[in-house]
Amino acid sequence: MKKTIITLTIIAALVLSLSGCANARPSENVTPAGEPHFTADVQAAGEGDGQAAPSESAEPQIAASETPAVAAESGRQDGERFEDVILMEGMEETVHYEHIRNDALGFEMDYDYESFVRQSEADRECFISIWDDPAAPENYLEVRYDTGNANLVADAICAILSNEYEILSESYELDRAGTCIRIEASVIKNTNQMAEQLQQVYIIPASDGCRVATAHFSVESAEGFGRRFSYMVKTLTVIDRNGEAVLSDELALAAIMNYCCLSNPELEDIVNAGEYPVSWDIASSDEQEIVVLFRSYTGAQVRYYIDRSTGDAYATEFVPGITPGEERTEESFSVWEYLG
Repeated sequence: MKKTIITLTIIAALVLSLSGCANARPSENVTPAGEPHFTADVQAAGEGDGQAAPSESAEPQIAASETPAVAAESGRQDGERFEDVILMEGMEETVHYEHIRNDALGFEMDYDYESFVRQSEADRECFISIWDDPAAPENYLEVRYDTGNANLVADAICAILSNEYEILSESYELDRAGTCIRIEASVIKNTNQMAEQLQQVYIIPASDGCRVATAHFSVESAEGFGRRFSYMVKTLTVIDRNGEAVLSDELALAAIMNYCCLSNPELEDIVNAGEYPVSWDIASSDEQEIVVLFRSYTGAQVRYYIDRSTGDAYATEFVPGITPGEERTEESFSVWEYLG
């Protein structure tokens, strides 16, 4: 079970960015009008010396006109193996790549098959260090498809990561996929200390949503695995998908937050004031269903049960000390209507 908690400060920023985005279908991909501010506190992992360095805040935006069409295919065949040369700590290194194509997720990419084990799942491709336990890896890259607009998905990911990390968010150019948003999560929040586990997220816009590549690696391996992952992501090419659209946890969370604020116009002011406890989190998540828990300032706990494939949702309410348990309400809606 995955669990993600968004604190009040981050909720306020994300709610502001979502408050005007109702009633847009996922295929419309409307760019949000406003974006939260993120403080840039660390150099890009795998491209610097690994030490925290202050810099200016960044507000990356990918305009709708910059969203690329599906790129030309690489010409390599799925499973084709070849050699390439990369720079590691200033030295040239020959690596052995395998080209992969995933039509369900809509991307092609090359990966270092001597350093990583590929694990294919319905909703993601994962590349795990050969030295790690596959059941609990520390150094791995995962690539998945998301139905949402790249800017909205970036907002949701920043909100989640900002619970633990200082965030650097910036525009970044990929060799084959064009402009993307890259998020660095390296420094522990409210400290000047590097975290033990780092994350580097690439949100790549596409005509049908976006592709999200997330590199996970230890601080000790930032110049090793971090750089190898960076080279792999640079080979990523967006292609047409032939799979069904499914809802990600991040978009489900963003949609419910937007739904709650639109249903109760006073909620945004209450959240911003910070006088009463309000929170949203992913209570549970599996391949079929996402459950988002909304803890209201009234003390009520409202759970939204969302079908990951269709986006259909219904709600239950539980008030500790008053109701004996969850009771289904009359609320039912499609979360797609609350994403833009």
